[in-house]
Amino acid sequence: MELRPLRGARVVLRPFRAEDVTAVLAYASDIEVTRHLEWDAYDDPATAAAFIRSTHSGPPAWWAYAVTDRETGALVGGADLRVVSAHDRRGEVGYGLARSHWGKGYAAEAAGLLVRFGFERLGLVRIQALCAVDNVRSLRTLERVGMRREGRLVNYRLKHGRLGDHFLYAATSRPWDVDA
Repeated sequence: MELRPLRGARVVLRPFRAEDVTAVLAYASDIEVTRHLEWDAYDDPATAAAFIRSTHSGPPAWWAYAVTDRETGALVGGADLRVVSAHDRRGEVGYGLARSHWGKGYAAEAAGLLVRFGFERLGLVRIQALCAVDNVRSLRTLERVGMRREGRLVNYRLKHGRLGDHFLYAATSRPWDVDA
């Protein structure tokens, strides 16, 4: 399946392009942006270029998109959906935005587009996300897109020499069981 743009009210998710290096480096080199992410801040254009090249090998297991402002076309971040288990039809969503675009609802819209894409186009039955327990903005984003907190993963990820706890969020393609 070809990586095609996903359009929302305020954002368009499109494939990354080679000319996106400067914009990717701008948000990905900000330690505040990457503080809660699995990867560390980029320190040079070659790292941003290598990331962009890696996104072109994506589907069918990795759907990586540039998040762009629908009105201006400016690249404001990245979002992805990984099929973590094709057998179980389970995916995982993630995102990171330039700090100047926080609080505008772009992350929720991008994540929502990917969740819908995963359920409707890829036939996934479960889409999950991990979120550092102190990342309040992201916790709200995940809840805004209909994900439910399932539990706390203690000492889950090592970042800058410190172990951190994460919450596991998920949405399923069927309604939540009332008795669960």
